[in-house]
Amino acid sequence: MSDLLVTRRVVFSGCGLYRYLLEHDFGGRGPVISLGMVNPSDADDEKNDHTMTKVDGFAIRLGASKVKVWNKYAFIDKDVTALRTASDPVGPENDAYIAQAIRGADIHIVAWGPLSKLPKPLRGRWRSAVAVLSTAGAKPMCWGTALDGHPRHPLMLPYATPLVPWEVPT
Repeated sequence: MSDLLVTRRVVFSGCGLYRYLLEHDFGGRGPVISLGMVNPSDADDEKNDHTMTKVDGFAIRLGASKVKVWNKYAFIDKDVTALRTASDPVGPENDAYIAQAIRGADIHIVAWGPLSKLPKPLRGRWRSAVAVLSTAGAKPMCWGTALDGHPRHPLMLPYATPLVPWEVPT
């Protein structure tokens, strides 16, 4: 993948606390993937983090022309527990960017991992993300689920992990 030409585009908030969207364009005519995770780390339009490197690998194996990454929480921090002290961990424009990423995609993947890794007061946010997916007419896919029924995060998954339809937990 190191010799692959990738065009990157990122949308940050004016204050720099939030990353609303990260797009990697691989060129070609394959499907566009929308991928929803928990919160952004430090990947941007110049560098990847470990998760985005893995996401690129999955996207390329799926024949994607582009991947549009959004997060339930747009607050930027490598440590998900930092969301607990953020005054607004979601970000004021986040749902609009989630909807934009979903509307512009052919395949919709959710991959935020089990809720237990989040501070308890923040564990219900997934319902808002699902509402945005539903309104946009998406049929979410995932790389399997954790014990709580939530979609597994891609970082530690083998590339051979198949996409399956995601059933919203009850």
